[in-house]
Amino acid sequence: MANNTQFGRKASLIVSDGTTGLDLSELRFKFETTNSDSETPNTLYARVYNLAPQTIAKIGTEFKSITLQAGYENGNYGVVFSGAIKQTEVGRERDVDNFIDIWAADGDEFYSFAIVNMAVAAGQTPEQVIQSILSTSSVPIKFAQDATGLIVGAAAGVKNALSRGKSSMGMARSYLRDWAAKYGYRWSIQNGEVVVVPITGYRPGEAVVLSSSTGLVGVPVATQGGVRVRALLNPLIRIGCLVQIAQSDINHITTQQFGLSYSQNNQPSAVIATTQGHYRVMEACFMGDTRGNEWYVDLVCLAVDVSAPDQSQSVSAAA
Repeated sequence: MANNTQFGRKASLIVSDGTTGLDLSELRFKFETTNSDSETPNTLYARVYNLAPQTIAKIGTEFKSITLQAGYENGNYGVVFSGAIKQTEVGRERDVDNFIDIWAADGDEFYSFAIVNMAVAAGQTPEQVIQSILSTSSVPIKFAQDATGLIVGAAAGVKNALSRGKSSMGMARSYLRDWAAKYGYRWSIQNGEVVVVPITGYRPGEAVVLSSSTGLVGVPVATQGGVRVRALLNPLIRIGCLVQIAQSDINHITTQQFGLSYSQNNQPSAVIATTQGHYRVMEACFMGDTRGNEWYVDLVCLAVDVSAPDQSQSVSAAA
């Protein structure tokens, strides 16, 4: 049973033109987001019921951005999606309720149009290089820690400083991918910010504890692609953050049952669970209905050993 801070649903859906907002929160709406660290834009699908025709006409034309907040009246509440409206469609249900369907993307303009045209001098750290990649756009960046607490651009960044300068011109996303592959990071755009997380690390902050008393729904399932979890909707769960699930709450499936083996350099090809029960969120699908039953987040997580001295074994490699 969930604790008493997870009763009384609360949600807000606002469309805006950048200066003026239109609050749709009092109407019934359904939503589903797809958030991941796959280096592609996150998406939102929302259906809003019984809007006035003149209001419908403004969504996607005059009002081109959308922000979804969700949570609980006496508990966690916050933004789960913010992005640009890409498409709308109007229809009716059962000849009674009219609706507008809204599709939106987070970071789509950066992903599709941001261009790099720069020269990087010798001696630049990885942090300075990625800042240069993003300097031609207005997208802010957030760095996360690795398993030992190092931040990119700190001691490790100085060690990996460029030995010679270079010039770059092309799509910013391509250079971000090359940078991430070279230095061992994953990047994604989350609510308008580029979030950079070490492959062996996670976003800083306290782990979100998931249990039967804090919103865990059903039994998590360990698969080769990660641990799949359903929980009550919680806006504290973000891509790259830690969640903590007790081993006893996860089906005990061993690597032998999966038929998994060790990859090259004797590194594990998958880690199903850890003693501490820490997992990094790789995918999060938020879904809800302000007048219905759904109010969940579906997760795909990879095991993280937060005390591992060897960073190469901190995160399961089944990404």
